Amino acid sequence: MDSHPELTNNIIADFAEAYSNFGLNPLMGRIVALLIISKDPQSLDDITEKLEMSKGPISQICGRLKERNLIEKVWVPGDRKDYYKAADDIFGQAFENQKAKMFRNVEIAEKYADIANKIKTEEGKYAFKRMKEMQAFYELMDEYNEKFLNEWSKKLAEFRE
Repeated sequence: MDSHPELTNNIIADFAEAYSNFGLNPLMGRIVALLIISKDPQSLDDITEKLEMSKGPISQICGRLKERNLIEKVWVPGDRKDYYKAADDIFGQAFENQKAKMFRNVEIAEKYADIANKIKTEEGKYAFKRMKEMQAFYELMDEYNEKFLNEWSKKLAEFRE
């Protein structure tokens, strides 16, 4: 996208804002955007140059994105630099990451429902009821998220044909 710098810059800026809106580091969004629209893998030097930022934070964020399976380190023959590309299913993986965070709410609800159930007062009964409601909500959400990911896999296959 080097031949369309305005489009590239707009995409990068919007991804940074979107990541920020999710409470994430805007630099994560910038790196993800750059890698999504880059046909070829990008070295840390390439990313640093294109985003006009220092290498330290870029390297650190690339490591975090790699841990979350959103980007992959790739080998470029004849070069010892680290190169990165967006994961093949970066969007599905991002959703999986969010899904795992949301499922943590089921565990929280179960934990406090058990505790509240042992409290034999009206407040305890009420807290138990609300925790069971929370648990049911997030279990249902997880069920639908699983269905969504299955449908997404089918849709993604259409793009890979």
